[in-house]
Amino acid sequence: MRIQFPKRLQGSHPTLEKTVFGLSLLGVLTVAHLYIQHSRNFDRGCVGFSGLDTGQMAFDCSMVVSSGAGTLLGLSNTTWGLGFYICVAALTFAIFLSRGVGRALAHALRIGALVGGVGYSGYLVYFQVNAIEALCALCLLSATIVLLLFGAQLAALRANDAMSETTMNSRLFKRDLTIYVYLAAFTAVLVGADLAYFNTVPTTADETANPDRGPVSEAACKLDSTTEPVANNGASLINFQDVTKGPSDASVTIIEYFDPNCPHCKTFHQTMKPLVSEYGEQVQVVYKPFPLGRGSLPEIQALYLANEEDKFSKMLEAQYSRQNRSGISKQDLRAIASEIGMNSDVLVSKIDQGKYRKKIVAQYKRAREIGVDSTPTVLVNGHFVQSRSQECMETFIQRAQEGKLGGGAASE
Repeated sequence: MRIQFPKRLQGSHPTLEKTVFGLSLLGVLTVAHLYIQHSRNFDRGCVGFSGLDTGQMAFDCSMVVSSGAGTLLGLSNTTWGLGFYICVAALTFAIFLSRGVGRALAHALRIGALVGGVGYSGYLVYFQVNAIEALCALCLLSATIVLLLFGAQLAALRANDAMSETTMNSRLFKRDLTIYVYLAAFTAVLVGADLAYFNTVPTTADETANPDRGPVSEAACKLDSTTEPVANNGASLINFQDVTKGPSDASVTIIEYFDPNCPHCKTFHQTMKPLVSEYGEQVQVVYKPFPLGRGSLPEIQALYLANEEDKFSKMLEAQYSRQNRSGISKQDLRAIASEIGMNSDVLVSKIDQGKYRKKIVAQYKRAREIGVDSTPTVLVNGHFVQSRSQECMETFIQRAQEGKLGGGAASE
């Protein structure tokens, strides 16, 4: 039995089809860029360029991508998005190449994909606005592209309603084929350039922690002038449940916001270890876990539970050694607990009961209020630090001891 398709599906409007193809490739670029920034834990904001990330309180790409709606059927939305846009582009190219039933089938499949895409994008936007009250700039751009694709599809159907199946002469076919090929090739080059650039551009942690750069001058050690200092040397951020090292009445307080699955936090942890030993009784260090994704929550609970038994440092070191972007498993946490002398059954039981979850969520919200949006984020006496090399941290400590942290070279 031969399937009968409406005549309008067998037509093709060249301009609108090229528009759909171009929009789908723009979607590929957007999702690829989102994947790259996610792999960097959004260390330079949502879009990857600090200067463009002006709405720090409005956009929280890390929370959105790592939220409950960040995956579908076990696959991340970036994977689904990339597949969706490639599928739309491939079907559009098939519409260009095919005629008759073949074109109508490709058209029908594309309509189905776009209807599904619009529905799912609408759900994700609703989830961002109403469920987690956080927005992802690149996700919203992707949703806009899906909406434009759907609009272009409706326009193409309307334009094709009065058209019979179109045929092209050889010259026009070759011209349009060249356009399709060039657009695809240009997109591939841009994706490659995006990957190459963000694989070589330094992260905030790398910019100041490269031992091959030689001595760092005081002038090179800078505070973050874009974020307001926290009053009272950051004392309002500290509570009795926090993990601290050093005396509470020390003249210098360093607060570190970190995620146990953040590679740059692991690097900075090694930077801080000799400083903690050297300045012992002169500096209070406060460790503030800041989950970049849901997968880090059990680990952070485990850190607080380990702190109850004075085993925070051992737990943190073991978690860093097993670091995973999506979070380590409970089996790993059990193994760590056994290694450091904790009862693994009790640990997992308390994690499952949600112990310390409310504290973690409250601390996350408070950190967002003061401008924390990535890890590691470090404050010295309430001042946000931009340069985090060992030499610069020593400079900040010394200036804080002299009461000069808010002025001079270190505050430029």
